[in-house]
Amino acid sequence: MKKHIISKTCWCLYFLCFLPLCKAQITSVRIDSISIEALFDTLSNRTNIAIAYDVNAIAHDSLVNVNITNKHALHIVQEVLKHHKVEISFLNGQIIIGEKEAPEIQKKSLVITGTVYDAQDHQPLPLVNIAVAGKPLGSITNSQGQYEFKLPPSYTGEELTFSFLGYNSHTLTIPGNDSLIEVHMHPTSIRLAEVEVSYKDPNIIIDKVRSHQSLNYFDEQTLLEGFFRETIQQDGHYVQVSEAIVHILKPGYMRPANLERVKFIKGRKKNDLQQMNFVDFKLEGGPFQFSRIDIARYQDFYPDDNQLYKYVYDGMAVLNDELVYKIRFRPINDNGDLLYSGILYVHTQHFTLLRSEFQLTRKALKSSGKTLIRKTSGKIKVKPLQATYFIDYRSLNTKWIVNRVRGEVVIKINDKRQRINSVFTAVSELLISDCEINKQYKFKPSERYKSNYVLSDQITETDQEFWKDYNIIRPDEALESVFKK
Repeated sequence: MKKHIISKTCWCLYFLCFLPLCKAQITSVRIDSISIEALFDTLSNRTNIAIAYDVNAIAHDSLVNVNITNKHALHIVQEVLKHHKVEISFLNGQIIIGEKEAPEIQKKSLVITGTVYDAQDHQPLPLVNIAVAGKPLGSITNSQGQYEFKLPPSYTGEELTFSFLGYNSHTLTIPGNDSLIEVHMHPTSIRLAEVEVSYKDPNIIIDKVRSHQSLNYFDEQTLLEGFFRETIQQDGHYVQVSEAIVHILKPGYMRPANLERVKFIKGRKKNDLQQMNFVDFKLEGGPFQFSRIDIARYQDFYPDDNQLYKYVYDGMAVLNDELVYKIRFRPINDNGDLLYSGILYVHTQHFTLLRSEFQLTRKALKSSGKTLIRKTSGKIKVKPLQATYFIDYRSLNTKWIVNRVRGEVVIKINDKRQRINSVFTAVSELLISDCEINKQYKFKPSERYKSNYVLSDQITETDQEFWKDYNIIRPDEALESVFKK
């Protein structure tokens, strides 16, 4: 008999030379003060049954007294280890002993799934905000109106709120069990009798947004838990999908000179979903850049000494059951620099920025290739076609935190050598699912997600069970089928 100890996996495995199966597997053992390891040797020698065990599960050098007559080797092992917390199995002529897994004490989360519809035309509503009133947890519906929200059991009885621009918010009580709930939201409109219809100076509104900064946002460091998804399509077909959980350290809003830090936790990816035409380029973006898209903190598009933008008052709208001013902006001089046009949604009472939608101007797109693309062969022609972005905020304890950031970049690539003329669409989404006010927390330098990291390169392996305790943006059917391949 040869004995092998496989130290790398902490298993000791005894291998026996092949012998006829007719050799007896029934034996008797009458020995005082024998170590468990020596006992296994004895049983293996007498019965030709290999015994494998986890050295962390049992004290193999402890002494036992054995007095068992005419029993199968498996029954002898079971009797000797009956007071040990181990699992013993007999498979393919081998006894396997492993540590018994502790039973789950309680369920870790409640899961509420469903679809959100327009109550009038019964069409699904995409990108509806979902949040627990007064709590840091949040999520959204996907493009087909579907959602999956995971909550601690202690949140039973709290209010779960669904909100969307142009609709009355919908609130339900969180049930005590996993539930499938359809939500029907009713469109709303501004009642003119309750609103003073008059022109508002957009510059005064923006000035008030700046002066209310300390009242509306946290000046303490916050630790955010975010879900990040990045997809790339070539000519309408998915060629890369990456998803990750990240932690973001966001300094106080009164300290814009202090920058966000990102820590990659774990992720999954799917590459080469169809035969991808090879093109040597990488798009800018990823969790690092998206963690720093925060207009309220860095006061992007606000008036400054340079006065880059012109503002136009565009009336009012209803957002999350609150009246908001709509302020449109565009460059005063669209000279080809990286300038944007878009719209700001500002709370009419608190002067909080609740949402912004913006895009690179046409002239800016022409000169944005080096900014949007990190790496490319010199012989490839690149033409950016579109770069649009979105950010919104949600309330937490009378303050506001980042809720979601989304970006979509469309680029045309022409490579005559490879005979490639393709349009690539990259969509990145960052959803903040949890928030903690934590003044002391720090990331080690070795843990920080660097600016030159590409998300798909950081994901080396995938643990599918990793997602079970996190809130994520539920994949659309197309993405769901991608991951099932």
